[in-house]
Amino acid sequence: MSREYSLAHLSMIAVPPARLADVAAGAGFDWFSLRLTPSPSTGVDHGHLGDERALDALRRRIDDSGARLLDLEVVRMKSSESVAEAAPLLEAAQALGARYVIATVEDADPVRRVETLATVADAAARHDTAIALEFMMFTASRTLLDAIDIVRSAGASNVVVLPDVLHVVRSGGTLAQLADTDPALLPYAQICGATGAGPAPDPDAARSEGVRARLLPDEGDLPVREFVAALPASTILAVEAPLAGQADPADPDALAARMMLAARRVAGEGE
Repeated sequence: MSREYSLAHLSMIAVPPARLADVAAGAGFDWFSLRLTPSPSTGVDHGHLGDERALDALRRRIDDSGARLLDLEVVRMKSSESVAEAAPLLEAAQALGARYVIATVEDADPVRRVETLATVADAAARHDTAIALEFMMFTASRTLLDAIDIVRSAGASNVVVLPDVLHVVRSGGTLAQLADTDPALLPYAQICGATGAGPAPDPDAARSEGVRARLLPDEGDLPVREFVAALPASTILAVEAPLAGQADPADPDALAARMMLAARRVAGEGE
């Protein structure tokens, strides 16, 4: 069974959404993702939320590209107010046909964050989409096990866990934990390379590396091949590899082709 692959927008965040659809399809990706909420860490805001005409035009471009939209980013669950704040992104997900909307947990209250996730998931279901909960050591859901616990506690059938090999390793997680995870919770996962194969020294270092200092999936010291092997065979591999100085590449098509080749290599399908 051949893997399916996705190109995450953070890999070249300054590339406009419509252009990214064509770039992903041209490089052979089955899927791609879009960051439609403003990105404080990069200063990028593509400005589509709440603009019905822009979303309609983007949907037509996506349909013409041949690539499918895997997810939109990002719902930051900081409090119960996050439910209302998520509405424009969930509406965009429905308009564009996104399979998932990524959410992060940024509320330290263990009861409220579960309630918020359950409510956001209910709203997502009404917009024909699902929630992918991403864990990172600089959020309130730091590890794979944290994320699984929150998802299980929320009890929503349309919530999955989104593991990224970088965040698994930097948070001190193990591939054995990943292999033991219910396959139904892992429809897709993110891959990249990075220098060093140990936990991050602190949350700030993990955040900085995650945003702008990754490598291609077949480069560096992370156990990417082993990570892929620990996933279900049906899990889509999303390349999220923001390389230093490549947020707005001069040739996004060439960069996407390199990313696709690297992803296939770590999945054992390349040269």
